[in-house]
Amino acid sequence: MNIDSTETSSKNPFVQNWLRFERNEIFLLLSYFFYGIAFSHFEAYAPVWLQALFVNESNLLIGLVTVIPSFVGLIAATIWGIAADRFGTKKFVLLGIAGFALMFLILIFSTSIVYFLVVLLIGFLFGTAHSVNVYALATRSIDKPKEITLAKLTITVSLSYVIFSQLPAFISDNFTYAKTIQLIIAVVAMCIAFLFAIFIKEKRVTEDIEENKIEITGQKKKVVLTTLPFLFAGFMVLIFMFQASAGFWAYSSNYFTETLEVEWKFYAILLMVKTALAIPLSFLLSRIKSTKRNSWIAIIFIAWICFSYLMMMLFPENWIFLFVLYSVPMYPLYNIAFFSLVTSITSEKKRATAYGILNSLGTFGYISGILLLGFFADISVKGIEIMFLVSLIFACVTLIIAILMFVIRTKKEIIMPIKEKEEGIEVQS
Repeated sequence: MNIDSTETSSKNPFVQNWLRFERNEIFLLLSYFFYGIAFSHFEAYAPVWLQALFVNESNLLIGLVTVIPSFVGLIAATIWGIAADRFGTKKFVLLGIAGFALMFLILIFSTSIVYFLVVLLIGFLFGTAHSVNVYALATRSIDKPKEITLAKLTITVSLSYVIFSQLPAFISDNFTYAKTIQLIIAVVAMCIAFLFAIFIKEKRVTEDIEENKIEITGQKKKVVLTTLPFLFAGFMVLIFMFQASAGFWAYSSNYFTETLEVEWKFYAILLMVKTALAIPLSFLLSRIKSTKRNSWIAIIFIAWICFSYLMMMLFPENWIFLFVLYSVPMYPLYNIAFFSLVTSITSEKKRATAYGILNSLGTFGYISGILLLGFFADISVKGIEIMFLVSLIFACVTLIIAILMFVIRTKKEIIMPIKEKEEGIEVQS
């Protein structure tokens, strides 16, 4: 089912792909929208709930509890990706939504830190099946360029945060049992997301491609993850360092609301602005199909991260200035440009596996960043402010790696066509 018209068909393909919505696309976007609503009531508030359960206020302990679900995701991400390539992505997307719904439901009754942690561990173990495979399901079931598909997903989840970010903040500031109310809303939203996801019809396009190859060549060729292992490995290091530089996110709600004593409603405005900016940014990133341009965009964004942490380190008490610096979202770069770059150097048959590895390395970097930030905050006389210096170091290393990868990739594109031409190999870009 396509929503199309003569008017849109007369426009260029880019505009047509944005204005036309396929049946699978509608259900997937609706599902992801309610998924975003659920996490808008959980993600920023979980560290504060955890801190309330601790007798001893330690940055490292708070970071550790924030990291534990991510650590489970680190282990499970690649496994879920490999399983999805073998058995289909839709069933694992549904499994992940169900896992998160049950996690939110059981957390309502949490009264101790052990209970909270065990539920988080199990919930994220199964929930990761969704976060790893939703992008693979989208690119496999929607007949549009991957950049546009990934951008629409990012915009959808951003819209859910923008629309509903003030609601959990209002609940947190005005209700005694705020956690219970927020988690009930999260459970309902996840159930609705599950219902919409049921109606998505997964297309087994990759299998058809492989069958056609067998008919032409007469033999089945082994499908490798990537034909550019050196570039793939280097890019995974880049992902690790990029996510390590984002570790401050785990402490941001505590820093602004506890250390600087900013009211939750203002922090919610930060979240709203941050996610609102992700919408036009995602649209712009969807227009970039060139690997070289995607690499340039990544370098520019990482350079902004370096600048932001530098300014936050110099002016740690000026929360309005910090809000302005921190309001530029980085997740569109990760969800669109980085996923697109990984897709360009890996095979379609192994797409979910590649995304799983990307998520695993990214999560590992995020975990490492969070733990190191908490450790240095606990041993430093500056406390949580030392996190800006450590994050700046991570960001600068990421920028150096990004520049090196760009130079290597550029040389590779120049050398490879010459070599293939000498060997008489026909190249299709």
